[in-house]
Amino acid sequence: MEDGVEIINGQRFVRRFITERTDPYFLKLKQGCEQIEAARLEAEATRRRAEAARLAAEAAVPHWKSIQDGVQVMSMPEPAGSILYIHGIATTPTINDHNYSLESAGMDAALPTPLLSSHEGHASPLGSVFYIRRTAREVYVRAALFDNTAARYAKDLIVSGKLRCFSGASKAESMKLQGVVNGTRFYSAWTLREVSICQNGANPDCHFEVWRKGDDGKKFWGSLSKRLSPSKLTPALAEANGLRYRGPWSADEQYQPGDFASFQGGLWHSEISSKGLRPNESPAGWKLAVKRGAVERMEKAHASTSI
Repeated sequence: MEDGVEIINGQRFVRRFITERTDPYFLKLKQGCEQIEAARLEAEATRRRAEAARLAAEAAVPHWKSIQDGVQVMSMPEPAGSILYIHGIATTPTINDHNYSLESAGMDAALPTPLLSSHEGHASPLGSVFYIRRTAREVYVRAALFDNTAARYAKDLIVSGKLRCFSGASKAESMKLQGVVNGTRFYSAWTLREVSICQNGANPDCHFEVWRKGDDGKKFWGSLSKRLSPSKLTPALAEANGLRYRGPWSADEQYQPGDFASFQGGLWHSEISSKGLRPNESPAGWKLAVKRGAVERMEKAHASTSI
């Protein structure tokens, strides 16, 4: 390349004359430079593709999202090919039959979460949890059953009403002990390992039903608003909170949905209109509300006020 300079009316102009070099040394040098530049551009393109893939993968992993004060949700697309969807309460801070309490707001999880039956079959779950909603009061989940023989059998038990309880299990190494009071352990942080369907869960709050698209699950959140501590439960307190306690269950009584009756040491909630339907023999008709605590005292108080 050769430059020429020309002055016209006092202004300086540069003229450029381009000449093509054809000597072997120059051509080899030029080829090397072009190869280096092509390699640099390819490396930059590869880096950008890797970064885009990383961001896409990160975006695909479900994360907690705050939808209002104290309410967080984590979700992923509903699994394809599922034969049944269910939803309900997986855990609450209520002291369970194992004599410990798990704070709902302190729960962490990763989706999809395995769905088991009675905490068995970890290597081969029946389905998976694809939606979790956590607050300080409860952890609500939605799950889908796979399309296989075991899951179809579980579906039949669910539809018939024989399986209605949820049970959430934690990873032992994740549990952070908050304190121990009179032998009862309280955990402030923990990670959800799996959710199981079962006949009777350790936590009386935890139950589920068939889920249909469009159902927001509010029926489950609201159902906890009237929950009472078993240690404080009395007929008067039950009535004050809108709980219709009908006393010990009797085969001669007609029960309506919303009635409560005690039976074999437990307090049961009537789901349907029935007469002569024993609570412990009809999961679809009765749900266990309190397994132990003040039920016997409640029966005695009810008997004394009925005389």
